[in-house]
This record gives sequence, structure tokens and C-alpha cells, in this order.
Amino acid sequence: MTNGEKLWKTFNKALGLYQLIDEGDKILVGLSGGKDSLCLLEFLARRSKIHVPHFTVEALHIRMENVQYETDTTYLQQFCDTLGVPLHIITTSFDSELSTLNFSLKKKPACFLCSWQRRKQLFNLAQELGCTKIALGHHQDDLIHTSLMNLTFQGHFSSMPPLLKMEKMPLSIIRPLCLCQEADIAEYAQQQGYKKQLKQCPYEHETNRTTVRQLFQLMQQMNKEARYSIWNALQSTMKTSTLILLLFTLLSLNASAQRRKSVQKKTEPSTEKTERLRQMTMATQRIMFIDSVLLPKKDLLRAYPLSSEAGRIAPYSKFFPKHRSQAMTYINALGNRCFYAGNDSVLYTQERLLNHWDNPDSVAGINTDRLLQHLNYPFMLSDGQTLYFAAQGPESIGGYDIFMTTYDAAEGRFLKPENIGMPFNSTANDYLFVIDEYNQLGYFATDRLHPESDSVCVYTFIPAEKYQTYDPSVYSLEQIADFAHITNISKTWEKAPRKAALQRLNQARKKQQTKHDEFHFVINDNLTYHRLSHFKAPGNQDRYKELKRLQQKYQQTIASLDKARLYYSKATKAEKTELSREILDYEQAQHELSQAIHQQEKLIRKEENNYLYKKK
Repeated sequence: MTNGEKLWKTFNKALGLYQLIDEGDKILVGLSGGKDSLCLLEFLARRSKIHVPHFTVEALHIRMENVQYETDTTYLQQFCDTLGVPLHIITTSFDSELSTLNFSLKKKPACFLCSWQRRKQLFNLAQELGCTKIALGHHQDDLIHTSLMNLTFQGHFSSMPPLLKMEKMPLSIIRPLCLCQEADIAEYAQQQGYKKQLKQCPYEHETNRTTVRQLFQLMQQMNKEARYSIWNALQSTMKTSTLILLLFTLLSLNASAQRRKSVQKKTEPSTEKTERLRQMTMATQRIMFIDSVLLPKKDLLRAYPLSSEAGRIAPYSKFFPKHRSQAMTYINALGNRCFYAGNDSVLYTQERLLNHWDNPDSVAGINTDRLLQHLNYPFMLSDGQTLYFAAQGPESIGGYDIFMTTYDAAEGRFLKPENIGMPFNSTANDYLFVIDEYNQLGYFATDRLHPESDSVCVYTFIPAEKYQTYDPSVYSLEQIADFAHITNISKTWEKAPRKAALQRLNQARKKQQTKHDEFHFVINDNLTYHRLSHFKAPGNQDRYKELKRLQQKYQQTIASLDKARLYYSKATKAEKTELSREILDYEQAQHELSQAIHQQEKLIRKEENNYLYKKK
């Protein structure tokens, strides 16, 4: 994994873990021009284009007249233009003669006044633009330094929170880089070629923060796990024991070198896998499981009563009888694209062109480093961009794990897949993750309950609208672990949502029991067909299949049109221009498909009635 991929993964983890972004957010980024704010803006801009939830990003750069530093605003404008992010530039100043109420202190430090003025301008513009959140570029090192400063100078152990909701205005402050280390950001900035400020702030190295930074470096020399110890303490509630432990660490800096060596010998860091399991458990997503069924693995697909809008899943040989491959294959609702796994740890896709399928092509961007093995069970959401599959490898926590990736249109490939975490993944085999958006139901299979048997458990759940975790101040570690392992699905239930979901599930199961070729097609006033085999006229069975394809495409077009119209009311001016074109295209496609469907129905009736008349 490259440094950039590691940083991107950590950034996304923070978004989910602390629920920093909601659907429809408008985010204003404080863009100082330093590496941290440039990285933050780049990641937020990238995420806004290819991920759910949908949100927009704008940036603000503030020039302070009475501080002698200089930033290349032309470069910042070009940087923002490349990302497609509007940039606002405000020039202001602070009153350097401003006195405090405590006359013994004379004046506020310049850094305080500068920071205060910047925050004021950020809040003012955010409210003027109708933003819901302000994003700041503080990374993990910043948060740790702040906690040490507060402990040393203020007498309390706390830091800047990843998410801070303002009480007097409808705004929140978010820090999406809060889990990222400064060294990683610095390396990434160099790789990306970020341009440095033309002239640094003259007060940059004359603050208490600089001293605390040096103190933290000493702590890491004493104990290379110091970062994680302090961070874990910050994540806990404020307890006296935590404060005492940190004070003891600070006092240890004055101890002899021999004593420092003995302390290091006693430190036994947990294994990487154990720590990863702990982190994933604490980040368990809140999911309501409404039902579960245990059945033989050979009958796995019986537990997936999917709507036609969700597509179809079956072994490759069922869709392509000339082949013997039993790899689980997904075909989309339109029936013109499929995904399946080969025997070489590669996912493949094929597209249907007119009446034939083109040659297989590997899915770009997935498993390029060949770290994943035994890829299988692909499923694509109706957006055509979000792909789920199961695989084994270093990123899995045991057996098959479920991974997710999204398509980056700008790069023409899928992003590096990410483990979707708990409760869907476990140390056993977990696979075939499917979301039926039409029925608002999700399914996945696991053998965590019966790892050695020929049975599999398929859970049905309600897909979450946004990523939420369990609050450790409300739930104990044991309770969160039970949710992660799906110990008891009834503990996840909410009465009303589960009742409605069960009704949808039962209806889906009833439809599944009906044969796929049953329908109602009127031939004339006295005759209606219900099965494909009823058509007798030459070519009419194929014509009816084409009619079904047109009808499915028509429904898909209507759904896309509705989504575009819904998003239009929330879109920016630039987005509305693009959406207007899309809406017109969808409306034209809808009209053309409607006419094509009507003509196809007339043709089928004409051919069938002519055939029946001749037979008489």
C-alpha cells in the first residue's frame, strides 16, 4: 500500500468513525496554503465526486495584512480550479493593540488574535454561503500537541474534537485528518508537488506549540508507542487514572537513560492483527438485522429474493451455458453488463452489444497489486459505480471478507477496495453482500456460526442511510462486541422499521416463488399469454425478451430522471447547468423508449395474430 493510499484510507476511516459528513452537507474548507489544508481540500473534493453521501465543497483563504507572511494565491486558485472547488479570498487584519481584561497580561499574543480573526471570517462566510460544516486541516499530531498544551498550561486533559457542533449557530467544525499523522501528510505533499508558502509566518517558531512539539518528540524517543497511548487516552472519557498516567509519562522525561531503556523493555505492544480487530470492533456499524436463515450452501441463492431492478445472480454457466465455470456472476437489471471472478484472482466484466456479449475484460483498478486472493461474489449497485465482492488477503480479518470499491470516472478505473468492516465481516467466511435498493433490503452470507459444516447463514438487514457507530459512552465494550459478532439480532431491532421491512421481505419471497417467465401479455380480446413458451409465431419469443429489456431500461431511465430532478433543487449553480443537460437527455431517452416499447408490443401482437389466423 502506497503512502497516498494509506492516507486516503485513514481519511475515510475518520469520516465514518466520527460521522463527520451527512447527506446534503455544504462544507467550507479553511485553506491556509500549507500542506495540511491542501491535502484536506484534495481529499474532500475527491470524496464529494465519487462517494455517498452527496455533499459540496468550497474553500476560503484569508490574507492577514499585518502578519508578514505570503502565500501564492494564484497557485491556490489553480489548485482549486483543478479540483472544481470554488475559492473565496478575504483580506483582513487584527488589532495588535487589543488589550485583555486581565491587565497583568497586557496584550493578547499575536497568534491568538490572528487565529481569532481567521475563525471569525470563516464563520461569517460559512453562514453567508449557507454551509453546514467548516473543515479544518488539523491532523493527529496537532490534536496530541493540543492535549499536552492543555495539560501543561490549563490543568486539564482535552484536545480539539474531530466533530464539534456549535450551540449558537447551525454549524459544525470537522477535522477529517484527525487520524492522519503529520509525517504521512508531509510525504504525500512532496509526492503531489504541493507548492510551499512564499514566506513563512514570523511567529511560527516562537510559540508554546513549538516547545510542546519538541516535548512530544522526546516522548516518542522514550516510547515509540507514546502516540497511540496518548491518542487512546484522548478517546476515553476523562478519568483521573488517565491523567495520572500521562503525568507519570511527562515526569519520566527527566529520568536517566538507563531507566528509559527499562521502561521500553516493559512495553509490549499488541500484535497488529489484535489491534486491528479492536479498532474494527469499536467502529462497528449500526445495522438492523430483521431476519436470518440457515440453509445448505448449495441453496444459498434461495435466501436472496431480489427484485428485477437489483439484477440477477447465478453461476456463470447458467448465463453462458457453453461454459462450465461455477463462479458466481452478477448481471445488472438491464441485462447488458456482468461481473464475475476468474481463476487468476482477477474480477472480469463483459458487456452485451446488440445480441452478443463482447470478450471478457479485467475490471480496471481492482487487485492491481495482487494482494487479494480468491476474489468472488461480485455485486454492483444500481448506480453502476459501487462494487462489492469477497476476497481473502492481508486486508481481511479471516477467511473471506467483503470489500467495497467505487468507480473514479476521472481516472477511468475503480479505487483501491476497502474492507467494509463489522458487523458484516468476521474471522470466518463472509461473502455475497447484496443491496436491493428497490425493496430497501440487504443480504449477506456467513459461516461464522457453523464454520465446519455445509451450511451457511444469510442475514437480511435494512441498509443504513449513513454510517453510524455505537457510542462507547452509551454501550459497553462487551455490548459493542456482541453487535460486531451479531450475537443476537433481536438486540438490533426497532419495532416499526422492522415490521415494515419484514412486510417487504415477505412480499419479495412471494414474488420469488413465482416462476420468472410468468406474465400477462394480451394478444387479442380472447387470448392472454402467461409464459414465454406460449408464443408460437417465429421470432416472437426473442421479440418478447427484447420487450422486457426495453421495459427494464425504461424503468431505469425513470429512476435516474427522478434522482436527477430531486438533486437539482439542492445543487449549486454549476451543478444545475450540468444537471439540466442530463435531465433533458433522460427525458428524451424516456420518450424514445416509450415509443419503442409501444411499437414492439404492436409487432408481437401482429405477428402472433397473423400466425394464429394462418393456423386456422
